[in-house]
Amino acid sequence: MTIYVMLGNLKSAAFEKFGSIEERDVKAKKVIESLGGKMISLYYTFGRYDFVVIIDMPSKENMVKFLSIIAKFGTVRTQTLETIPADMFYKIAKDV
Repeated sequence: MTIYVMLGNLKSAAFEKFGSIEERDVKAKKVIESLGGKMISLYYTFGRYDFVVIIDMPSKENMVKFLSIIAKFGTVRTQTLETIPADMFYKIAKDV
């Protein structure tokens, strides 16, 4: 499985239903789980991004499916980063 960091911003459509934001987050978690993944953590933030989600997903294909599903709702804009485990990075650094 691969860890992804998703940075996101709430669009105006999200604020129209702001009272049900917890429900939306639970639905997102269920979609991730239905694709074989796990929502490791979710944080709301101040600054450039409104939230950060850490997701463990079994494949890039499933991550693309998840991003496509949430994009249909039109409530968030995201930037997703695929992580590199530190141990792998250290091994590569020693080989270079």
